[in-house]
Amino acid sequence: MRFLPTLLFSLFAIGLGTLAVMQQIRGNLDFIFGSPPLQIGDVVYQFDPESVGRMHVLNDDGTRAVVIKKGGAWILEEPWEDYADARIIRSIIDFASRLQIEDVIERDDVEDLAEFGLRKDRIEVELFDKSGSPLCHFKIGRYTTWRGFDPTLKLDDPTQTPPSFPTLIIRPAEDEMEDHLYVCSDFADPNLREVPIRELFTQSLRLFRNHLVFYNAPGFAGEITLKEKKSEITIKRDSMSKGAEWKIIKPFELSVSPASLNQLISGLTRLQAGIVLDESAIALPEPLADNIDHTISIRYFLPDGTLSTPVSAIFYPPENEQATDVPVIISEGPEKRRSAILKVSQAPGSILSGIPRSVNTLRSRTMTSLQVKQIESVTVSDFTGRSISLNLELDPHERARRWYARVHEDSGQTGETEGYNGPANIFQVKDLFESLCKDEVEGFTNDASTDPKDYGLDQPIRRIKLGLTGGKTLNIVIGEKLRPQYFARRADGGQPLVISEEAYEAGIKGESHPEIDIVSRPPDPKARPPSGLELLGLDKPKVVTINEIVIHLGQANSRHFFANRLDEKGNSTPHVVEIQPEALNKMPLKSYHWRSVRLWNINRFEINGLIIKKAGEAALELSYNFYSQEWTAFKQGKDVTALLNPNKAEKLLKKLTDISVQQWKGPIDDNASFRLSDPTLQISVLIEDIDEEGVERGKVRRELRLSEVVAGQPNRLYYGKTDSDPNYFLLDAATFQRLSVELLEK
Repeated sequence: MRFLPTLLFSLFAIGLGTLAVMQQIRGNLDFIFGSPPLQIGDVVYQFDPESVGRMHVLNDDGTRAVVIKKGGAWILEEPWEDYADARIIRSIIDFASRLQIEDVIERDDVEDLAEFGLRKDRIEVELFDKSGSPLCHFKIGRYTTWRGFDPTLKLDDPTQTPPSFPTLIIRPAEDEMEDHLYVCSDFADPNLREVPIRELFTQSLRLFRNHLVFYNAPGFAGEITLKEKKSEITIKRDSMSKGAEWKIIKPFELSVSPASLNQLISGLTRLQAGIVLDESAIALPEPLADNIDHTISIRYFLPDGTLSTPVSAIFYPPENEQATDVPVIISEGPEKRRSAILKVSQAPGSILSGIPRSVNTLRSRTMTSLQVKQIESVTVSDFTGRSISLNLELDPHERARRWYARVHEDSGQTGETEGYNGPANIFQVKDLFESLCKDEVEGFTNDASTDPKDYGLDQPIRRIKLGLTGGKTLNIVIGEKLRPQYFARRADGGQPLVISEEAYEAGIKGESHPEIDIVSRPPDPKARPPSGLELLGLDKPKVVTINEIVIHLGQANSRHFFANRLDEKGNSTPHVVEIQPEALNKMPLKSYHWRSVRLWNINRFEINGLIIKKAGEAALELSYNFYSQEWTAFKQGKDVTALLNPNKAEKLLKKLTDISVQQWKGPIDDNASFRLSDPTLQISVLIEDIDEEGVERGKVRRELRLSEVVAGQPNRLYYGKTDSDPNYFLLDAATFQRLSVELLEK
């Protein structure tokens, strides 16, 4: 009879022992008794998003997906064997790792899970780490009326409303956690997604398929090739280091435009399909040269610094004339192709239409293809012997290097003389470097030039020598050539338009041409009659009739300027560019252009008084004592010292001793002379003259006259001249306003 109690006691002991062991192994007994509910503010799952290596998804339409991470890339195994969109996968992982609880619902209090979207409409997600161990398993239900705001999100504009998405019903699928439902916030990283989480699962999980044309970021590329039926362009860099420059290596060796390069890399990075189809969806011919439109290939840097095999996007022509997208297949190497067809938009304004794909859009469009920081010295000279040299030299006062100018001019009698030697005008230096390194050229005339005479380069009007960092030099010559230019207008009053030589020749033959068609349009009856026809060869035009419309054709010669970069031996190279005429204005050779911006050297302690005369007003006479800081003021013979604002007077005095010239105009300028004959503002500075022995010799009067460049309109610049300098100058409006400040209180 004692056997039964003994058996029961033994089973009880075994059970307790088993529970103790499970407690030691698992840390809790939630899998048997259920876990206690998590609290509001808790996060449902605690795991490192970077540890995820596998994802299973069961969609609300029954579609299943299996995604695994291989070599840093997310790969779909189901329902397609294809690349997964890393942004979608990372968004789901980020969502799962940040399920913050806003409310807790007991499962026993729920009569029908369908009311919470956890039956037919549920979405089920399961994540595993790289070793295959489960990290989380949950079901996503419907949205609620609450919205969650990410407390960690920092906005640049604190007044802006932070983004938010509706909260969702989440039910953990782990056995020990099934007793509770949670209302959780949907915190989204704006860099990954801008839509609520459930929208990622629409279209039978088609968004999971990678829509990017290039899965790996083109920013890691070492070589990019753009190939069309009749052209092939390759750009390359030696490494991914910050200083490595991209170069066009095919069809010619040319520098790359930084702006165009950024446009290319950015475009390739963002280039994606509107839809991704199975290979069987469209019957495409073999990707032979005659069957395709163009190809973009990228070779990436490998860890050892070598380049990968090309990953090529092969673009087919549109299926018909109405189609706005084109089929694209991706080749990842010999006999290896992505098992998908991408439909990429080529409509105007699309990413594909904005990708530069020609030599002239990719090449550098500046005269030198350099950055200012690469230049240590500049010498500009002409055929008369005039020259200007700029060098970076240490300024002992500023403890920094600054540009110094040495200008040599031919006096005509004694030969070469030095016209100026001192700190260079910072505004003129800026203009020069803009012309060399920033301003775009007018156009690319020839990449196979053989005769410099065709561009006036055999007798250059400018020679430019650049000393570069590292001891290298660069030589450029600029030539001038008269070239014919063609014009056309309707005979009954049309405005002249520039046309091409091709259009001109067609017009002479009485043939139509698209440019002639534009000229043929009826003139605006309100337009003013054209003038200056003699300058365009239209005063004695060739008269032709095209489509019953009388057209006047004209021809005139115009000056064109060309630049050529010489080789190391000083010989011309095949690449000639046409530059803007304004480029020569930015590299003047007269000494006054390069003078320091400082107008004059006057110290405050030397000033005894001022006489200020504004147009239409009586003169204001001021006396000043530097040591006592006392002012007296007279106007029309009356003492107005009590009305004088000493703070404004002190600021005026400070500005007078530190005036910066915007641009020196030289000693001859008819308009400046006329405008300054009746100045807008005239300031006379009274200075105590002291001889070499320190004895006072009386007062010296220094005069400054300023006037508007254009009368009666807001002026950006003002003419100026002093009585001690023959050169006129330009002053900026801000300085003029500070010099013309009202000193007397009303």
